Amino acid sequence: MWKRLVHHLDEALRTIELRRYRRLLSAGRLPIVYTLGIYLTAWMLVPFFFGQGGIMAGRAPLSGHRAWWVGILLVTCALAAGLGGYLRSQHLWHQERQLKTFHTWLLTYQNPTRVALTAIVMAALLGLGLTAFPIATGVLLSPLVLMGLPNLLMILALTLLCALLGAAVGAAVFFISYNLVPKRLYYPGLIVVAAVAAGLWLRMENVENGWRRPWEEHPPRIVRALSLVSPLPTVFGAAAPSWWEGYAQPGLGVRIQWWQAGLLYGAFLLLGTGYAASVAVRGYLRLREDPMLIEEKPRAISEEGGQEYYWKGFKNPVWTRDIRTRLRSKDTAEFIFFASIAVAAGAFVPLLMTASDLSDPLQTARAARQVFFWLTMTLVALVALVSPGLTADVITAERTMGTLEMLVGTPLRPREILVGKLLGAVSVMLLLISPSLPLFGLCYLFHGASGAQVIGVYVLLLITLTVSSFIGLAQSSINCRSGAAKFWAYAITSCFLAIPGGPFWVAAAVAAPQADLRQMLSAQLSVAALITVIWAFVLVLFWGNACEQLEYSEY
Repeated sequence: MWKRLVHHLDEALRTIELRRYRRLLSAGRLPIVYTLGIYLTAWMLVPFFFGQGGIMAGRAPLSGHRAWWVGILLVTCALAAGLGGYLRSQHLWHQERQLKTFHTWLLTYQNPTRVALTAIVMAALLGLGLTAFPIATGVLLSPLVLMGLPNLLMILALTLLCALLGAAVGAAVFFISYNLVPKRLYYPGLIVVAAVAAGLWLRMENVENGWRRPWEEHPPRIVRALSLVSPLPTVFGAAAPSWWEGYAQPGLGVRIQWWQAGLLYGAFLLLGTGYAASVAVRGYLRLREDPMLIEEKPRAISEEGGQEYYWKGFKNPVWTRDIRTRLRSKDTAEFIFFASIAVAAGAFVPLLMTASDLSDPLQTARAARQVFFWLTMTLVALVALVSPGLTADVITAERTMGTLEMLVGTPLRPREILVGKLLGAVSVMLLLISPSLPLFGLCYLFHGASGAQVIGVYVLLLITLTVSSFIGLAQSSINCRSGAAKFWAYAITSCFLAIPGGPFWVAAAVAAPQADLRQMLSAQLSVAALITVIWAFVLVLFWGNACEQLEYSEY
């Protein structure tokens, strides 16, 4: 069977990729970093998500099962294999584009279907190779938790399918980003996934009679429905079947065993892989018809500008240019206006609700605590909403206007260009949150917050707006299209904000009106430190990829 599969792959691409993988796995640092990242995620973050965070706990607590630690490791391996396949598939196509070898492929009359499928299979193999050592650890530990051979085979099969799906999605996203695939081919796939998640949620609401129960019970059911679309519950259900029975069966109202769920989800992954691979093949066929579609469109000759003078004291000219450009922009004035309205609403709505009780000093202090809390949460939400959109199109706008070539041609290094763009966005965001200074001063004056709390909130806001702006800037450098850059910027920023231990969690721990709630949340702030380590690793990867894309950009 293996020889038959190898026979159907493109020999030239397969040979080149195997040589690259030998060099990467033998001499590169990526395998070590990837392996350490898997272990760190498995042993520190995932247990919190499953247990304390309550995201996956549902009706079946995780810690009561023998196989929880081995199952968590194998779940992390499945996710990491899919991520590795996606990243390698994206890098492969971008690498061939930058090296200008697409024309060579097309001139040799290689079968487009075989080339696309070979790239997907080889990318999936790299994803599995990067997770080989953690998977081997899980296999060796499986007898200690009495995990049977059928359970283990199911987990390995789902891991392989996750790697294939990630690689196929990576190839499809590359061709979609260059408009080589019409929207009518890839939109139905997104609609089907959303429909499946919505159907599972409606089924849970019907089975548990959720429409007649309190509204605060809806979010956990929505999270459970979304989790069933991901491989997490299915893979862990194969490791701990009793947990699966307590997690999914009561909500679905159907007695489905772990192996049946594994087969159904495996078929779902296989269909998704085939669909994404067909989109990638269609994009490659379109490229074969017109190889120039992947090249940049000719730019119009811009008018020669006058001499520019930079402010003294700013050593980075990109920073100076961005500040001057944004301060002259109409959008910045509108942002400041609406930010002032949002800040005023977050502060004065609690005051209006308690206006009749402000004569009592205790009631005034209580109202000030409410104002401090809602003002803090409003500012965090405002920063999360504005920062990614403010920076997600800065590099793509340079590409569109034809000024990126001149910018990269200056003595400035790529990292200096990115730092200047980031500082410009951070400077504008500081203007947006500046109207909150007198309001926080009033909260401090009326004993609604201490000085340490006010300083902590501003430190949190500075970190949040810097990270959110950086994510948007990195996606603007990595993605050629403004729409794709904004989508990924907001998606990644949402994950950064919403996870337990993220900015919303820390903001609630600092500014919550109830002292017992602050103590309970502050007891879990060690989780925020662990999540910071993971996010620092992710941001470093984004930084390196953005610098590389900017340095080797073909404008």
